[in-house]
This record gives sequence, structure tokens and C-alpha cells, in this order.
Amino acid sequence: MFAAADVLRGLTSGLEPKDVPLSWAPEVMAAFCEAERFAQAGRLMMMARAAEAREWERSGFATPEDWMASLLGTSTGRAKSDLEASGKLDDLDLTKDAVRNGELSPEKAGAVADAASVNPDAEQDLIDQARTESLARTRREAERRKAEKQSEQSKADRDKQVREQRSLRFWYANGAGHAEIHGPVAEMKRLEALIQREVDAMFRANRSVEQRGSRANYAFDALVGLANTKAATGSSGGRAPVTRMTMIRVDLAALKRGFVTTGEMCEIGGVAVSMAELRAVLGDSILQLVLTNGEAVVDIVNLNRKPTVAQKLAKLFADASCCVQGCDRAAVVEFDHRVDWARNRVTELSNLDLFCDHHHDQKTSENWQLAPGTGRRPMVPPTDPRHPHYKPDLRVVPDDPVDANPPDERTADGDRDGTSAADLSARLARIRRAATERGARANGQDSLFGDADDRLDEQAETG
Repeated sequence: MFAAADVLRGLTSGLEPKDVPLSWAPEVMAAFCEAERFAQAGRLMMMARAAEAREWERSGFATPEDWMASLLGTSTGRAKSDLEASGKLDDLDLTKDAVRNGELSPEKAGAVADAASVNPDAEQDLIDQARTESLARTRREAERRKAEKQSEQSKADRDKQVREQRSLRFWYANGAGHAEIHGPVAEMKRLEALIQREVDAMFRANRSVEQRGSRANYAFDALVGLANTKAATGSSGGRAPVTRMTMIRVDLAALKRGFVTTGEMCEIGGVAVSMAELRAVLGDSILQLVLTNGEAVVDIVNLNRKPTVAQKLAKLFADASCCVQGCDRAAVVEFDHRVDWARNRVTELSNLDLFCDHHHDQKTSENWQLAPGTGRRPMVPPTDPRHPHYKPDLRVVPDDPVDANPPDERTADGDRDGTSAADLSARLARIRRAATERGARANGQDSLFGDADDRLDEQAETG
């Protein structure tokens, strides 16, 4: 074990990234990532046991988390989360095996262990999802499955504790100001909707790609602007109209019953909440409410190119983020016809996908497609066997043909599958052109209900 650490130390001590051929760099990095996964797995499994040895006390630390944070060079909060996850692994054999095999990062293992310790029946489902999905989605699903087994009283106690511990903290470092806010979900969602409404307006007002900032930039500007308005007027000036939608997901039976059971949900904006918290929000009547029995949503067919509002709500209810596996982008999503509307002249829910702007551009500009199946799936290039129109002899051809390297030849200027530097440059140029076109459009949140696929449909109709 200690010899393995010495080997890694020897590798990194003599590593000079610039000396590694460019075509080998991804493979070398992937090897270090794999080593890191197994190192983290061993570290996570040993943390609880190491804490029992009380070396932290002998070393003069106040808590085991402080000692481990010092060893890891990370925050005490991160060390505490990993230590809690480590302590739960002994009672969760499936999760421990997944960690041991390097399939779960400490963060994903912590989310799975936290939920599975409350809802053991969900352990395998959570592990399966964590293997392929992002950390954010894993945490969200873990919270939902955990909520299935929690009593309404325990949720109410949690909500009370969150409200009592609400806080807004400021600190300053490295020439920048920082803020951290913690509070009840309902109030945070109202604040988010208010800020994002201002962000949308800023995006529409700043159409120049060169001058446009990111949504995070505009969110800061919006918060400061709201504070300045409050300071100037001395009052809130009444409630501003909310033009953004926060989706409530609740099973009708659970809403009537007053608590959720296995397979049911009670969420505000994707966050599991107690029924009491949800009912308090519903009394305000400013949010769009969708009631369903389980996950069933009635399919709707219409003969127009644009989805109806009911279709959009149904699609957003199922999942309000990009449908590509591993992607959680939700700020700007576009409704896309899987089979072009010009071909069948019908818009139906089963033929609609939600794409973020990046994956929408990949489909329209580079012929990337969702892998066959249902639900969230990987987005694959034409050279991938899972591509719906895959041809074994398909090669990436640049806009301006050049002499490509042989398929099996590795070069410092190309990659291992035979794509030359010119190919990569052409692909990058196409991506940049698509990004420029995308940036020229007003892509605020209102594009959620916009005509993102109109351009492609019109080309199909006229072509």
C-alpha cells in the first residue's frame, strides 16, 4: 500500500506536462484520474476507522474533521461530510462495494449513503443513477428518495431548524467580497425568481455578444440593483409581477393525504420539501402548479409546429433540465423536435426533447444525436456505434479537405482516432460559428417557451 504511494510520488515528481505528446495527454490524465478514484475510495472507507484511533486528539486537533481537513488540505465542512459518509458505509454493503470499485466519488457516495440509511430500498437505484449521472442530479434524487421514508413531522422539524438557522454572511478575501445565504426553500425560490427575472431582462437588453456577460454576472448586478432600488425608495414599492415559473411537483394523492409515500414526490423547484411548506407556498398562488398521479402525464398531439403550453408544462414537469445524460443545465433550454416537424407535420410530447444551447448546437451543427432508448441518454457523435445513423466507415471530414493522418497513427498534432489537427480546427471553427449565431439570439429564460427549433424547421420546409 505504501509502495503504491511511493510509485505515484515518483511519477508526479518527474512529470513535466509540456514533455507529454499532445495526443497522449488525455490518456495520461485519465490514468491519474483512475488512480485518484481508487485512492479516494480507500481514503473514504478508512476515515471512520482512523477517527476511532483518536490520532486527531493526540495531534492537538479539536475534532477529527479538523485533523482530516489538515491532512487533505480541504475545508472542515468537506472533511465532515466525508467522515459522516464513511461512518454509514458499514451498514450499506452495496454502496461500500461501489466505492471499493471506484464507481462513486466521495461526494456521490455521501449522497447515496445519506439517503440509503433512511430508505434502504432505494440504495441500488441510487447507485445505478450515480454511476452515470452528475453529482447535482444524484443529490437531488437522493433527497427525493430520502423524503419518501421521512415522516411529515421529521420534515417539519427540519424546516423549523432551517428557518431558525437562516443566515446571510459576508466575508472578504483576495480583493473580492463573498456572500453565503442559507434559508427555507420557499423564500429562496422567491428570491431566485425575482433575481432571474432581472437577469432575463438584461439578456434581452444586451444583444451584443461582445458586450454580454454571463448569467452569473447579471445575477450579481440584479441583486445589487434590487438593493439600490430599495435603498433609494425606502420601500419595496409593492410586489413586482413574477414572469418566471417555479415548478411545483406533487402527487395529487399525497397532497390530499398530507404526506408522501414510496414513489411519490413533493418538491418546489426540484427540492424536496414538507407538505406543510408546500401548502404555505400554494396559499400565495404565484407559482405554476402541476398535479399528477405518480409520473404519468397525459400525452397531447397537435398539428402546429410549436408545442402547446400544456405540452411544454408536461415536458418541464418530467424534467426541466437538458435531457442529455450528465448535463444539468437548466437556465436556457430549448424544445427540439427529435424528428423534424417538416417531415410529419405533428408535434407530440414523445417527439420533443429539451436541449441546452450547447447540446442543441451539437445536434444541428455536428449531427450529434441522443443514443437510442428513453429518458436521459448520452449524446453521441456520428462516429459512435450508438448513433442512430452510425456507419462503420464514417470519417470526420473537414470543411476544407486536407491530408489526414492514418487512423492508427499517433501524432503530436492530432488524436488517436485519425482526426488531424486540421480536422480539429475545422470542428472548432464550426462550434465557434454556432456559438456566435446562438449569442446573436436573445437567449434569456423566456426562450424556455420560445421557438428554438424554428430555424431548423424553416430550413427543412424551404429545402
